[in-house]
Amino acid sequence: MSPILARATRIYAKAGTGESSQPWYNMAKSDTTGQPIEVMIYDDIGGWGLRAADFIRDLKALDDGKSAITVAIDSDGGDVFDGFAISNALARLGDRCTVRIDGLAASAASVIACGAHRVVMAENTMMMIHNPWTWASGDAEELRKTADVLDKVTGGLMATYRAKAPKMDAATLKTMLDAETWLSPIEAVALGLADEISGTVPVKARALSPTLAKYRNRPKALVEKDQPAAPVNEPAPKSPQESVPYIAALAARLTQACIKAGFPQLAEKVIVSTALKDEATVAAEVGRIEAVAALCLTAKLPELAGDYLAAGLGAEAVRARLFDKLVAADVGEIDNREPPPSDAPQARSPNSTEIYAARKGKLQADASKGKAK
Repeated sequence: MSPILARATRIYAKAGTGESSQPWYNMAKSDTTGQPIEVMIYDDIGGWGLRAADFIRDLKALDDGKSAITVAIDSDGGDVFDGFAISNALARLGDRCTVRIDGLAASAASVIACGAHRVVMAENTMMMIHNPWTWASGDAEELRKTADVLDKVTGGLMATYRAKAPKMDAATLKTMLDAETWLSPIEAVALGLADEISGTVPVKARALSPTLAKYRNRPKALVEKDQPAAPVNEPAPKSPQESVPYIAALAARLTQACIKAGFPQLAEKVIVSTALKDEATVAAEVGRIEAVAALCLTAKLPELAGDYLAAGLGAEAVRARLFDKLVAADVGEIDNREPPPSDAPQARSPNSTEIYAARKGKLQADASKGKAK
């Protein structure tokens, strides 16, 4: 049997698997009337001998068809088909279901989150989306089949994310999947993958997780050691301009500009650099991104735009650097030696036959003129 058809070969929406010492989910229903059913997904999805079928069966056993259901997530991801099944099951619950991201919703965990009617992210959490991944073995034909299946699974991921964020166009989403994109709560809300940002939840970033360590583009914040939380004073009340919708709109504008320029991974950096101070600051940054991308594209050096943007260079500085590069590329080494004889243009040698024929023709022409007189 082809390895892509064997159940032992699983397709992951993550970079690998790790060992677990406990089931990856648990559920509880309060005896108090009106309390939601609490579900926790705090491990690798599909691990520990438990599959989506077990999760859905246990949830149905607790669900009375009326109670709200809250699904708390802190997971690196897992089996993508388990993720699809659970996401679809949550979607069927309608507006009774809320997903609360307590730490990380990566890969298949983000797929599950997008099945909920409402997604709430704490201020210190993250969501990560990327292309599916699997192990494969076999001959060339079997590996080609595996690649075809992965492409189709990517289509399923895109359908899931766009069902949650219908305003996101397919090209933008594919770029984000290819780049392995890590989203802050503001970015996720701006894109439509989350609905609300709540207060900070004290969680520990699992930077030493063997699966998390295999991701390509982990944010630096996730690889730093945990530090004791410093006491903080209560913040002053926010002005209306600092409300979440206003901030999210500014973040969305910057995020879309980075995606359009082809550098979605820079969104977080430019958001931090501007501090989303005000519309004028964001507009200036969007203008810088667009100008730098356009200059590099015109110079046929689009690959340089990302480094220039990350360095914070403005249009004038980029124009000067591109000019220097183009001049350096056009001016080659001057060689004042004479070219070899074989390269020199050769003068045509006199042809005696042609000369004689020309003279004879002239004499005959002159003779004809004399007779005519």
